[in-house]
Amino acid sequence: MKRNNLEYYDLNADKWWNKDEILYVSNHLNKSRFEFFSNLVPDWKGLKVLDIGCGGGLACEFVANLNADVSGIDLSFNSIEIAQQHARLNNLKIDYQRALAENLPYQQNSFDVVLCFDVLEHVEDWKKVLSEAYRVLKQDGLFLFDTINRNFKSKFIMIWLLEDTLKHIPPGLHDWNKFIKPKEMIEVMKSTGFADFEIKGFDLTGESSFKTLRSILLKGLNNQIKGEKAELFEIKINNDTFVCYIGKAVKIS
Repeated sequence: MKRNNLEYYDLNADKWWNKDEILYVSNHLNKSRFEFFSNLVPDWKGLKVLDIGCGGGLACEFVANLNADVSGIDLSFNSIEIAQQHARLNNLKIDYQRALAENLPYQQNSFDVVLCFDVLEHVEDWKKVLSEAYRVLKQDGLFLFDTINRNFKSKFIMIWLLEDTLKHIPPGLHDWNKFIKPKEMIEVMKSTGFADFEIKGFDLTGESSFKTLRSILLKGLNNQIKGEKAELFEIKINNDTFVCYIGKAVKIS
């Protein structure tokens, strides 16, 4: 089986804004992401924000609706088209471009905030992505991200359970070998020039509790059975970084 199969995003780009599809789960994640980051960014109005790996534009529209000046890049041409169409329908001015995360088409010191959600575990060179995020950030700019830890627990839940066995996540979407340990993330951020780090658990499985895993087993990631109203899984920001984690860093110079 091909791993880290990014063709999935081009083939399924029309599903980004479909509430019954797995790609739309990103919208549920965004609510918790931005609630956590609201302590760091209490007011988005007028901030220049870049979303690296924007997909169909869900996070871009979230911050655009908070009056930020938003740009988004993605490798998937079809996802960028969907993002552009959806922004037009909602009268949102968002600058979308198809581009590599490792080679951002922007001048240095261009953005107040760079977002990078569900991306670092997919790119060819995540260290280069951090370097590019640092380059395009202004001094004191924020790098806000989440990604997946690399250990047995993440392999069991993300690969074996959710992809290979239950197929709630498309099989082959992730490659466990590309997951990133928090220690590795901090080391590279330090060497890149970032400082003032914070990393917390982005816990989607209730600390891997039996109840939550059973719910995922029975109903899938969006906890929806046909004919019933969706009850989305609870997300907690805590100290459990064993599967997914969320964090921030600051460009200090």
